Amino acid sequence: MKESAVGSTMSGQSFATLNGRQGRFGELLGAGGQGEVYHVIVDGLPFALKWYHQHYTEIDTGLRLRLERGVRRGAPTNDFLWPLDLVEVQGNRSFGYIMLLRKADFRGIRDLIALPPNRLELTLANRIRLCQQLAHSFFELHASGFCYQDINFGNIFVNPDTARILICDNDNVNIDGADASIYGTRKFMAPEVVRRESLPNSRTDLFSMAVLFFYTIFGWHPLDGRRENEISVLNADSEMSLYGTNPVFVFDPDRDENGPVDGVHDWIVARWQSLPQALRQLFIRSFTDGLRDPTLRVLETEWMNILKTIPDAIHTCHECSFEHVISIEKDQSFAPAECLSCGEVLELSPVLCLGNHVITLDVGQEIRAGQLDSTDSSTTIAAKVEAHPTRAGLIGLRNMTDAPWRVSLPEGTSHIVPSGQAVRIAPGTAIEFGKAVGKISKINLLESVS
Repeated sequence: MKESAVGSTMSGQSFATLNGRQGRFGELLGAGGQGEVYHVIVDGLPFALKWYHQHYTEIDTGLRLRLERGVRRGAPTNDFLWPLDLVEVQGNRSFGYIMLLRKADFRGIRDLIALPPNRLELTLANRIRLCQQLAHSFFELHASGFCYQDINFGNIFVNPDTARILICDNDNVNIDGADASIYGTRKFMAPEVVRRESLPNSRTDLFSMAVLFFYTIFGWHPLDGRRENEISVLNADSEMSLYGTNPVFVFDPDRDENGPVDGVHDWIVARWQSLPQALRQLFIRSFTDGLRDPTLRVLETEWMNILKTIPDAIHTCHECSFEHVISIEKDQSFAPAECLSCGEVLELSPVLCLGNHVITLDVGQEIRAGQLDSTDSSTTIAAKVEAHPTRAGLIGLRNMTDAPWRVSLPEGTSHIVPSGQAVRIAPGTAIEFGKAVGKISKINLLESVS
């Protein structure tokens, strides 16, 4: 973003916050239609300051009240770059707010769909973790009686290495049900908002969030299928049909007029087939029943319950690196026999099943306490998968905790595995990790995936 004339006149000026803190405008970090963002120092500490154009504050008459309310309420989670204090400059009729600085190692998730070499490449596990954090943060926001109103690519940033997210532009947040200052962002708006039958609210947030999840996992919009592919020029009428009056999910099980096109959506089909049925069902509900009835949209807690089981259950094709999610049904694990992307035979490791939670057991993998017991928030390493030092093909699970494990072998015998010792990884072996009990299983192969 380029520095504007207004921005250049603010640099160097002093300001005061409503809570009496003193600061000074520093470097202009960016500018847009609403205003500018500056690096500032307040009482000796660095912050970011968003300063609004005066003409924008005259248009958005509810902005100041929303910000004051947000400052009093405080951030729902640490993932929000939340307004901390309002700012005024003597003799200037506009205003702004300070927030924590966004570190340079965060990138906008819009880059997930950028062209190479600028595309943000995240593992499937980190894409899922990104969605988990979003679901949790928006759950906390909605539970406090607020709605975001404009969930879209431009408002979310991610650290590519840790998958930690930041949610920005929180000046749109308002009381759920209150008049909205905006309708939202194209292609993220719920159909009823596209048709101007509703203003943004927590239910439309749920739709926008589902679109964002689909984009994050697939790099594609859920309503862009055959119909969108056949449109040569996307105009207002075609957009209204695709996203407002006649939206159809690309994977709608009952309607095929907007289904995937061979040679165009092949990778998206492979990714869809690689996901567990439970996650696919949430997307189907979001973009079938949820298109028509806002009360049937998937809640944040439903997403969270499914998403949390996926990162540990991912297996990567050794030939092309395409990622597959191992599914579990009735204490049995399943995966395709061949890679859904390149068609090569998959070399599948054993898995550890803990209820409906599957952990792949690849050599070198470290398993943390929280993975074995969902009630344990510790990140301490509890187990490690190791190859036998002299016997090829033999792998074991080493006890890295301070407590012994009880192991039950397939032939019916049991023994104790003390701290520091290892147990052979063999299908049918059950391990008691304190309160949690896991069973080592061989993956059942699926000859075809629908």
